[in-house]
Amino acid sequence: MFGIEGERGGIDRIENDSVDRIDGDGAKKASTVVRSEHKTTMMMEFSALDPKIGKLDLPGVAKCLIHYAQQNALDTHNQLQLLANSTTDNRTKESYISCSKYYDKALYSFDEALKDLKVNNPDYLNIEITAARQNANDCKTLDLKDVFKPDPKLIMKIDFLENVCGILLSISDILPKY
Repeated sequence: MFGIEGERGGIDRIENDSVDRIDGDGAKKASTVVRSEHKTTMMMEFSALDPKIGKLDLPGVAKCLIHYAQQNALDTHNQLQLLANSTTDNRTKESYISCSKYYDKALYSFDEALKDLKVNNPDYLNIEITAARQNANDCKTLDLKDVFKPDPKLIMKIDFLENVCGILLSISDILPKY
């Protein structure tokens, strides 16, 4: 069971890659919405989110998840910078610096996604979330492949961000357009 449960006017349940009963202030009813590759560890982390999330409308849930993804991206960015500063191997240092730059771009995309959400533009929201997800993926597949033994926690953070972005993309597909 996903960690989001609500009362009337919000999300009831997210389980097994689906969302049941999304309604509330302006959000359309939908079923079987979220189709992403999220994992059990991700489910556990979301259960620690603010309990009010279950009472939010769909744009509110998206905003909460974007903020959550932003924090993850900032933490990962900072970790990459620390790793770059602590290694003596030039190739590894360059890989971490390059990854850090991808995360700069992802953070920018999340800022833009919040603006798109505020003006009810789910199409551009989708573009920005896709860009953030791709930047995380590029860090992992283009740069970290050159690192002899990348930190497994770092890889988990990158995977987690990609998965949160997958959920956000599913939500952006059903957000009402104004």
